Amino acid sequence: MTKNILVPLTKSAFSQKILGEIKKFIPPEDSKLILYYVTKPPKGTGFAATDYRSDYALESDGEPLGPKAHPVFPSQEEDSIQSDVEVALLSVTNKLKQQGYDVSTQVCFVDDVVGEIVRIVKRDKIDMIAMSTRARVGMLRFFFGDIAEKVMQRVDIPVLLIHPKG
Repeated sequence: MTKNILVPLTKSAFSQKILGEIKKFIPPEDSKLILYYVTKPPKGTGFAATDYRSDYALESDGEPLGPKAHPVFPSQEEDSIQSDVEVALLSVTNKLKQQGYDVSTQVCFVDDVVGEIVRIVKRDKIDMIAMSTRARVGMLRFFFGDIAEKVMQRVDIPVLLIHPKG
């Protein structure tokens, strides 16, 4: 029976350290890895800058007759981020596939990272979560908490945590 393993990632290089450890703990046979990249929703950057390097004729006030600044919408930023993530993870996904893993990549835009991971665990019938943790202690733990710890408290499936050095 194939086990669905959720691997939550963020733009933090620290979160992605789990990727180098997967083979040690999770055999490729009957394992489906879902690399789940979670980031905040974009708000749209307003307007794209006009390309003044172009050789367009200028209007009397000096503005180019060619392309003008155009709005950039959150959905366009999401598409761009999705492409960037897929490209950034391509070498990792290819390496995992060469090792025999069934790998897919998903990108999610939410403010509540923990809630989203819990939702996906239920929706996609995830069998295990594998992720990196900073394992904060003392005052750092009190003020900043730890996503991994919060996830562990809210799911009833195994959670593989690694605490890489650095």
